[in-house]
Amino acid sequence: MNPEHSKNKNECQQAWESVLGQLQLDMPRASFDTWVRDTEPLSFEDGVITVSTRNVYARDWLESRLTSTAQRLLIGILNQSVSVRFVVGDNPQEEMESTDEENDEPEITIEPVQWLDYDKIVQPHKQVVVKGYLRRLGTEIGPKAIWLYIGFHQAAWKVHSNGNDSGLALHSREAMRFSGLSFGAFWRSLRHKEIQSELRGLVQRVDSPGEHHYRRGRDGRPHRRPVRYQVCMTPRLTRADAVALYARLKELLNSGATLPNALQELLDAEDVMKLLLPMESKQSNIQFNTVMDMARFEASETCSSEVDRLAQELHRRIVNSLGDIHIPHYFITKTIKRFNLTPAQAWLVTVARDMAYLNSRTGERREVVTFKRGYVEMAELIGSKRYKTVQAWLNKEWVTEQRGGDLTRFLVEIEPRETGAYSDLRVDTMPRAYRVLLDEPLDANGSNKVDASGRNRLDADGSNSGTQMEALVDANGSNMADANGTDLNSFKHPLNTCQENTSTTQHACGENAAEVVAPDFWELETLLQQNDVHPKVLRELLEVQASVHAFVSWVLYVASPQSGNLSDPLGYAISRLREHPLREARGVFQQFADLPPAELLLLIDSTPTRAYELPKQINHPLAPAWKKAMGSNNSLLPAVRTILFGEGDNE
Repeated sequence: MNPEHSKNKNECQQAWESVLGQLQLDMPRASFDTWVRDTEPLSFEDGVITVSTRNVYARDWLESRLTSTAQRLLIGILNQSVSVRFVVGDNPQEEMESTDEENDEPEITIEPVQWLDYDKIVQPHKQVVVKGYLRRLGTEIGPKAIWLYIGFHQAAWKVHSNGNDSGLALHSREAMRFSGLSFGAFWRSLRHKEIQSELRGLVQRVDSPGEHHYRRGRDGRPHRRPVRYQVCMTPRLTRADAVALYARLKELLNSGATLPNALQELLDAEDVMKLLLPMESKQSNIQFNTVMDMARFEASETCSSEVDRLAQELHRRIVNSLGDIHIPHYFITKTIKRFNLTPAQAWLVTVARDMAYLNSRTGERREVVTFKRGYVEMAELIGSKRYKTVQAWLNKEWVTEQRGGDLTRFLVEIEPRETGAYSDLRVDTMPRAYRVLLDEPLDANGSNKVDASGRNRLDADGSNSGTQMEALVDANGSNMADANGTDLNSFKHPLNTCQENTSTTQHACGENAAEVVAPDFWELETLLQQNDVHPKVLRELLEVQASVHAFVSWVLYVASPQSGNLSDPLGYAISRLREHPLREARGVFQQFADLPPAELLLLIDSTPTRAYELPKQINHPLAPAWKKAMGSNNSLLPAVRTILFGEGDNE
């Protein structure tokens, strides 16, 4: 055997084992075992590592999802330019078993039938998926810049799907299609000096506006070359978040920590959002777009692979902290234009739907969302300082002040029962709750169909006669139908009304609520089932033997004031379990989680949920610690009670 060949093969084997070790940490266990574990490196020649997979399905899955990740890891390990090529092994078992069957029917014809008319028109599986961090970024750069980024981001994915990361000429309509903007608004916004400044670090024009490059066409005449744009597939940090994060990094470095150790300490933070809280520090004149920029600056441009890996992990954790936003193609390409929504209105509807609807970790859905600071908070979400603009959208009486479409088709205000105040008297920062239209208002023939109140039902062909869809939504919020026609239940944010949430899950409210019986011990499977956690997530957590006490501790942590702006106890607890199945929340929350369920229920019931209520006096050793951790009153505890014991508080 050639010694050089043997050396390359050993180096290839060791490098790929390192990649497998990193992927095993980053990926869900089920996905890793199914697609990645059985891969083997075959050769390393001319900078290309060839990796064998067990069948063609595994090869296609790895090529589409892990090629860039594996190449990045290998470049850091081998310190040279590396490409990865996935091939099917010599004896793929699944293919051998199915060869005879495939030869029997080389061609098949499939005809889609029995569509729900809503699915056929809207096609809800076609979605634009962007980072939820854009909600935070939108408060800084405004809705026009956000929609431009979404359009260019989607066009960049089309370039990537064609296997050409170095750039591909596309017609400008490819970016315009998913920008939610008209032809004129798209080009005016793209050329606007202020919006161009906001798009730095997101979409950047490479060619100078004054430069024109030409090439000879097939007709022999000169033709203008396409204008080049660079699109950052991972969004940058907001300027405020970058300043706060760099200040904390600099503080650790000034205390004597090395750059890798400082990045690792920031990465180990339990709540990454706390790293973004403003802190007093000397302002830096340098603007950083990413954590990687900060690391390269502190490393004087000689950034090691370890530092780059830590910086990328920290940046990824920050931009992933708010999940993903799913926007149907139909909404961008049809609904916005049909209902004359301005970019700001369209973005407010998108954000409201995300707050009320999506919890991809658990499959939960809820249609009511509360803006705790009312019009002011809604204006901040669209990057505006004028709350009266939003107020005009949602008040039909303000005809002369309204611009754009009728936003009340998508957001219908719910009057607060406890105050009885008139909506037009509660302005500025007064809390406001809205029922959000989650499905697209089908308007196939141009007639009026459904609004956010759910009282108008839409027909299959877009008219009000003929067959109607089953149970879109009740006026009281029950019996909600998903975009694919299935009924979903539960809630994403803490329950803040006494209405029925679903037709199958009743939350105790009022004097006749049943007494809650605490179990003798905690059982993770029971807790996940009673909260209607997605079966796939449930199986994943049970397979890795996740700790039920860790689950309870994280639920309690989110309910405490220490969690900051977190408001989704169930979703956050599940995300932490999927990341570290055995790691519990630190401090006193471990002690609370170790208590018998009956004692924990006693502590929960001792704390008022409203400021004007008196606390219940109980005799328990952890009562003082509980009051200190949870506060004198806590509005999230009814949601915690529902998650842990299957029923709300008896008020």
